[in-house]
Amino acid sequence: MVKDNLDFYENRKLSGDVSVLGVPLDLGKDATGTQLGPAYIRKHGLEEMCRTLGFFYKDLGDIECAGREAAEMGDIKVKYLDEISRVVEKTARIVRDEIKMGGQMLVLGGDHAVSIGSISGASVACEGDLGVIWIDAHGDMMTHENTLSGNIHGMPSSAVMGLGHHTLTDILKPGAKIKKENIIYIGLKDLDQAEIDLIRKEKLHAFTMMDLVREGFGPVTESLLDLQKRVSNIWVSLDVDSIDLDYSPATPMATEGGLTRREISNLTKFIGKLNKIVGLDVVELAPELDKDGKTGKLVIELVAQLLGSDYGWYAHYMKNEEEKQVKRAAI
Repeated sequence: MVKDNLDFYENRKLSGDVSVLGVPLDLGKDATGTQLGPAYIRKHGLEEMCRTLGFFYKDLGDIECAGREAAEMGDIKVKYLDEISRVVEKTARIVRDEIKMGGQMLVLGGDHAVSIGSISGASVACEGDLGVIWIDAHGDMMTHENTLSGNIHGMPSSAVMGLGHHTLTDILKPGAKIKKENIIYIGLKDLDQAEIDLIRKEKLHAFTMMDLVREGFGPVTESLLDLQKRVSNIWVSLDVDSIDLDYSPATPMATEGGLTRREISNLTKFIGKLNKIVGLDVVELAPELDKDGKTGKLVIELVAQLLGSDYGWYAHYMKNEEEKQVKRAAI
């Protein structure tokens, strides 16, 4: 049999529930603005996209998150720990319950600290049988012991691996929520030495931008297929700062040299066809930094692809042509 990739361009009608939860958390980092992310993504047609693809859209609203004026910073090694842990605990409970009911979960951040809650909830719902695809320019593998900034948005992936402050590792239940061999990092480029040391020590599946330059996406796709064999469920954590600022300017840590539009689009399309995605989060989007809605529109397209379909300009074009044909046939 001839092997091809044409199935990646076949758009079948999808079904099922997509539960959307906003977590406008903005305490995990020094820069502000990500609290506006959930509303901004919804504004760019999230509900219409989901319904067009065939999903039942279920909006759970937003979790209430305190701002800097109301929250206590506390220990400078884990800034705003009390409020962040409250928010991620609530996030985890909601995600757990929704996944147990059989729907796919979409969590809208907020900064990347929200992933502690989303992944913990998904892991408990799936009884630990969960893999994570972490698309990010940063490893987010710091802990309260080696952090320079004290910002918790730099600690979520270490927390779900069971490393770091017990308050963060023990969301819903004590300890690691993900086996280290079941997390794959893609697009890394801005790493602290402690993160590099951890990747080497634990032999984590980590694909840096240099790996992609030298070897392309072949090893990445093979690793993703291997993950699909090891686990029954997959969570995707998409940090918009993984994408080059030319395509995704609306993030406090936007940088040059990230994933191109072609790379991120084909990556999310590939992931969406794995058929084991129980949920995803989209984080670190700061709307005030966007240009002509560029990041907002791109995020909607990427979410559609991660859900297993397409919602780009060509899909819109073909849908309009089909509607015209139906109208002509009715005359």
